[in-house]
Amino acid sequence: MSPVLLHRFLPFTVLKNGLQQPHALAVMVLCAAFSFIIYTLTAPLMIWVLVLSGCAVIVRVAGLSTLHRLPTTRTVNLLAVLAVFALSWFGLSVGLLDSMINLLTIACALKIMLVEKKRDFHLLICTCLFLIGCGFISSLSVFAWIGYTGIVALLLVATAIYHGAGTPVTKSVKFVGVLIAQALPIALLLFLLLPQLPPLWQMPTSKSTETGLSDTVTPGDIASLASSSELAFSATFESPESVPDAPARYWRAMTLEHFDGKTWSISDKRKQAEQQLAFMGRSTPLSDLTEKTMPQATNYELIVEPTQQTWLFALAPSAPDNLKNSISVRSLFDFTLRANSPISSKKAFYFRYFPEAPITNSIGNFETQLNLSVSMNGNAEARAWGQQLAKQHENALDIVNAVMTEFKNGGFRYTLSPSAMPVEPIDRFLFEERAGFCAHYAGAMVYVLRAAGVPARMVTGYQGGNALNETVLQIRQYDAHAWVETLIDGKWLRYDPTSMAAPSRLTFGLERALEEFGESRQPTILSDFSNSAFFTTLQGWFQQLDYSWSKWVLGFDNAAQTNMLEELLGALTPQKMRAVFLSAIGLIGLILALYFLPKRHQAPLSPSHAILLRALEHVKAKTGKDRGHKTLSAYMAEVTPLLNKDAAMALKQLCEHFEHEHYAGKSQQVRTYAIMKGHLTTLKKTLK
Repeated sequence: MSPVLLHRFLPFTVLKNGLQQPHALAVMVLCAAFSFIIYTLTAPLMIWVLVLSGCAVIVRVAGLSTLHRLPTTRTVNLLAVLAVFALSWFGLSVGLLDSMINLLTIACALKIMLVEKKRDFHLLICTCLFLIGCGFISSLSVFAWIGYTGIVALLLVATAIYHGAGTPVTKSVKFVGVLIAQALPIALLLFLLLPQLPPLWQMPTSKSTETGLSDTVTPGDIASLASSSELAFSATFESPESVPDAPARYWRAMTLEHFDGKTWSISDKRKQAEQQLAFMGRSTPLSDLTEKTMPQATNYELIVEPTQQTWLFALAPSAPDNLKNSISVRSLFDFTLRANSPISSKKAFYFRYFPEAPITNSIGNFETQLNLSVSMNGNAEARAWGQQLAKQHENALDIVNAVMTEFKNGGFRYTLSPSAMPVEPIDRFLFEERAGFCAHYAGAMVYVLRAAGVPARMVTGYQGGNALNETVLQIRQYDAHAWVETLIDGKWLRYDPTSMAAPSRLTFGLERALEEFGESRQPTILSDFSNSAFFTTLQGWFQQLDYSWSKWVLGFDNAAQTNMLEELLGALTPQKMRAVFLSAIGLIGLILALYFLPKRHQAPLSPSHAILLRALEHVKAKTGKDRGHKTLSAYMAEVTPLLNKDAAMALKQLCEHFEHEHYAGKSQQVRTYAIMKGHLTTLKKTLK
């Protein structure tokens, strides 16, 4: 084959843009790392940005061959102008944070088509590292950490290959592996001992993040969450005995007290009252509750997934323990909880649960009147039924029981896919369809009770939770639920009308309740496999791993670090903290010194020399004579009389071949090693 054709079919030898073969391989590894990064960022990236990035990688890889031509600088600049224009047009709809991530991805994709010089390569490596940091904003799970660690390793390998011209790829990979292994103890020390400082600035909020529950509810909203298996939060209790029974696992989030005929929402009057009472300095009922000595109080911890919201879920009533919380939590007069800043990443929150304490009417007549308001926008039959119940029963408790009995005996059905009810939804649900999800039941009951003169409100949150182990519950999005609170004798009492139509929803969870009505939460062709024992066990392992990571790594905040140091050192003082900090810096410096200070290297032994030393060790064990500093011939003369004939001959031949190797050419070394190995075997046999 002619040199021209050989160059054509071996395109990575010398490239048109001047890159040598190691540089070409480094660019390919960089392209692979960038591809993995954009795969992990599919949520914040817009579709056209994903397409542009994929095309840029394909063009760059194809351009490494002399058979294809890379785009010109003018073409790439034109693409940059069009991309910036498109991002400016669509940027407002995705939020500031996602716009920044899209812009950084576009810059990296366009630059990857023009990488020629060392500066271009280094710029792309740094940009990819920034994109990895952006990925950690929305995902901090152990699986994300493993994946991004692998991508960082790829970037380091690409850098090692680029700068290691002539170095075998395996050696570059080994070099990167050693660097990562050396970095691990330093990273562990920095994580454990350096102060856990709060962020220096607040990250902008992403609009594309799934938040689960919303502060407005129409009857089908919560049902749509049933298809999501995403984790909402994990709850850790002090002991198995303190874990609530399944029917009592109501995780209260919001009280929805305004209804416009179709949608339930947090009342504007409630928001104004909360602000006025806070301005007046009036303490909330939960604040007063923490100051009292209450029996049967339970401490528990929540590890909450990012919601980009401030509201929190908790067993009712629960008071926050802000001495442990990294984000302060305030309680409101409706016994709900709000964080002082949006939850933008996994956070641990600590609470104290008072199962015997009631949820009281904390604002008197205001709450009563607020929750007697009845929308006159349609639903006339439901209002008429409520007024009829008020005439038939003398007290509020009897009215509530009558409504619950109707849901139990009235032929109602629990379903995730009810018929659409856009007009007069409560009347349609109560008197025509009689089939719906929890929001249908709760909304209808609140409306009827108000029409009957009983103050009532809808409460949303989660109900249930699967046991990860004896003390840990995991609550997922499909556990989202809505129920009713009624004001009777100055106390808000919980009623769950859904339990009348589907009692197993509380005891065994959503999926069991749906099975009783012939439905499935998310039917797929892999349903049988996902329900198998093997898959369930494997899923349990992964869930336990992710929980442990969230609790011990992501949950290691300033409070956890302080507790760890107090257990080790006792009461912390400024002097002790200064000593810990200086010790950590000194230990890291010592580790770095061991890694990088020049070491005295001994020349490696040749294979034949190693065999000779092993033979002399066997002779010493047999004769008791140590060679010491004697020459080889002198030592042989000393030990030969002490050996049998065959052993003496084998030792002699070993020594002769060893001396011969020092004068033989390199081509004879392999043959000499094989011969000496045979003589060593003979020597060991004859010495026995």
